[in-house]
Formats: sequence, structure tokens, C-alpha cells
Amino acid sequence: LFFFILNNISSSYAFLIYKDVSNKANINDNINLINNLKIGIVDFRNILKESMTMKKLGKEFLQFERRLNEKIKKQEKILRDKEFKLSSNKTKISNERFNKEKNNLNKEITNLQKFAFAEKKELNLSFQLIQKKLRDILASIIKSISKEKKIDFVVLKENIFLINNFDLDLTNEALKKFDEKTSNLKIHFVKKKGK
Repeated sequence: LFFFILNNISSSYAFLIYKDVSNKANINDNINLINNLKIGIVDFRNILKESMTMKKLGKEFLQFERRLNEKIKKQEKILRDKEFKLSSNKTKISNERFNKEKNNLNKEITNLQKFAFAEKKELNLSFQLIQKKLRDILASIIKSISKEKKIDFVVLKENIFLINNFDLDLTNEALKKFDEKTSNLKIHFVKKKGK
């Protein structure tokens, strides 16, 4: 009986040692697997920020916004002048006519506010759509570069704590291809319903 117990203990111990060695082998396999992976790094945000296309579209957006604001300011001035003229004539016209003109003026003010809100919303949405398209194009370019270079996975630069090998950085190559592919893009306005 004593021999049987000793034999079982020895078998159990041998099994534990085997499992420990097996786990170490798996860890070593994982380390080798990681060492054999080809990793790329890309600064996605910086490409979008520094690209000629984004700078051009940003300027285009600001021009559209400035023209829209000028148009709204002109209309506001016209309405303010009408309001001033109406107030000046209050004692010269009947209450009924004054109230009617005041109501018409209030409707014009409301219509201008609606117009301004709708136009700004359309402009912002149009810019958001072109930005999304650009992000999708950039992702496609990065994927294409990584396939060409047989890279197993690409990591965003902002998620990296330390980089020792800058040959892994695909940012400049991706930026160049991105600018080439997107140079003709423009902001296209989203069509509003009922336009």
C-alpha cells in the first residue's frame, strides 16, 4: 500500500512537471510567434491633419462658411432697417397696419433663422461626409500598404508607448499615397428634402 501511494505521488508530481514544462513551451511558442510577426505603425490623425487634401478642404469649408455668414448678415441688416423704419412710422400709421407689418417682419426674422440653421447644418453635414470618406480612403491605403509589405497588423501611433524601430512607421508613405489619391476631392453639399 505504501509503495502504491508513493507511486501515485510520483506520477502526480511527474504530471505537474510535464504541465509546467508544457506551459513554458507554449509561452516560448507565443514569444517566437510575436517575434515572427511583422508590425506596422501609422499616425492616422497626423496624416489627416497634415494632408494637402484636408488643408484644401478645410479652407474650402471656411470660405463656404464665410460666404454663408455674410449672406445672413446682409439679410439681418435688411430686417433691422425694416424694423427701425417700422418703429419710426409707428405714430404715422394705424395700429392695425403697424401690427400687420410687425407680424410680417417677425415671420421674415423667423424664416431667416430657419434658413441660417438649415444652411449651417447642411454645410457641417457635407463636411462630415467628406471627412468620413477621407478616413475610409486612408484606411484602405494603409491596408494596401500593409499587404504589399506583408505586415501582419498595423497599430495606431497614439496607442504606442515606445518605438525603437522607426522603419515600422508607415505614416509618410501613407500620407503621400493619400494626397495623390484624394487631390481632386471637393465638398459636395447634401441635398435637403424639398429643395
